[in-house]
Amino acid sequence: MSFKIGILVCLALIILTACIIYYLGKKVSKSFMKYIPVFSLGVGIVFFYIKLNYISYTPNSFDSIYDTIAIIILLIVCSIALLEAVIIDIVENTKLFGKGFMVIRKAIKLGDIKKEQV
Repeated sequence: MSFKIGILVCLALIILTACIIYYLGKKVSKSFMKYIPVFSLGVGIVFFYIKLNYISYTPNSFDSIYDTIAIIILLIVCSIALLEAVIIDIVENTKLFGKGFMVIRKAIKLGDIKKEQV
């Protein structure tokens, strides 16, 4: 398989994975929506890894070098996307934690006031 065809197949797999995760995000859970790039790029990495290891190349071709470069680029972009999704999760959960903490703090203060009145 030539590198150009490999790129087209990889893009098709990435788009298919993105559509599936988007559908699952709409139907099952909104939290899947943040991880669409991570899953899609992960499928691209797996595709190029399988292509690199299990599809034979013609002698003296640069296809294996191109596949290795594609895997490295996809790994870098995938790790950035994963870091972004994790940071977004942490920020959203910190806001929820802060709201929950304030509710607990108010409940404790109200409990103290009720004890003093009794």
